[in-house]
Amino acid sequence: MPAALLLDMDGTLLDTEPLHFEAHRRFLASVGIAPSEAQLVGNIGKGDVTFYRDLMTAQGKQGDPVAWVAEKTRVLIAIYRQQGVRLHPGGQELLDHAWRLGITCLIVTSSERELAEEALEAAGLGQRLALRVCREDTVRHKPHPEPYLLAMQRLALPAESCLVVEDSPSGIAAGRTAGCRVAALAGHFGAADLQRAGAQRVLTRLDDLLPLDP
Repeated sequence: MPAALLLDMDGTLLDTEPLHFEAHRRFLASVGIAPSEAQLVGNIGKGDVTFYRDLMTAQGKQGDPVAWVAEKTRVLIAIYRQQGVRLHPGGQELLDHAWRLGITCLIVTSSERELAEEALEAAGLGQRLALRVCREDTVRHKPHPEPYLLAMQRLALPAESCLVVEDSPSGIAAGRTAGCRVAALAGHFGAADLQRAGAQRVLTRLDDLLPLDP
């Protein structure tokens, strides 16, 4: 039984990727860019600054990618507040089971802290998932292991006591390089892609992990 679940947020615990895509499309339309579905999916788990910088280069646009991300974040927060945020199927069951057993649940996300707070509040989890590693907390981001190493440091737990739950090759790479066991939720990436990235178990629902008892 793991002592802690280290949970990716967007696309794993929360069904926010479609909302991110919508926010990207709305903002990028205002600067004359229409991203493809492949470009949006390819950015999953990586963060937006590099994504926008690459789009600027490809499209010959001028601008500050950090400012672009701030504008996209403003659009996304409005969507969260208007539409709410759903957990992926089995997410509530997984969290409830972990809490009953005293297993710590900590969010490890590539999102900025403000955005993580808004998403978790919109999902009704703001107080229950107060332990978080967000983008501002590390210098290097997924697929680098630093976010997961920091999470383990904060919990004073070794890698073998932690189970990472992810949904992207980038996140899987971060968790595995940090030395953790990794389960992955199939969605935008299929089981074969997740296994190639190093997932030791592929889930169709988050409660496929149950029971977590020894």
